[in-house]
Amino acid sequence: MRLDGLSRAYLGAGLVVVGVMFYLAVAAQITQSSYDIAQLQDQQRQLISEQDQLRYQEVTLHAPDQLQQQAAQKGMQRAVPGKYVTGQPVAIDLTAPVGASASDVTPRWMRMVAAALSTFGGPRDVFASTGK
Repeated sequence: MRLDGLSRAYLGAGLVVVGVMFYLAVAAQITQSSYDIAQLQDQQRQLISEQDQLRYQEVTLHAPDQLQQQAAQKGMQRAVPGKYVTGQPVAIDLTAPVGASASDVTPRWMRMVAAALSTFGGPRDVFASTGK
């Protein structure tokens, strides 16, 4: 089957028309997508702005002045700050050597036996209950 010159021209023109229509369809889809992207970006900017406003409102609602005002409206009042308890000096000599205190009246030989027993794994404070 041979095509004459006119048929070839019609076939070529038809292919060009199909190609142009395909190109127009793709271009329309790209244009629609760019409009959708722009609309979503605007919506995102608006939501970010609303979020910033809500954060600002949250901060101002929890501000100390606002809390004090709301408490006053509910009949609450600020308590007077308490005073610190004054401390008394401690009667501990931090420069004294570590060991038996000067008030320990246990005989020296009992302290030595207790120290020897405690180094060998014996119970500590062997003579603690003698009261001597």
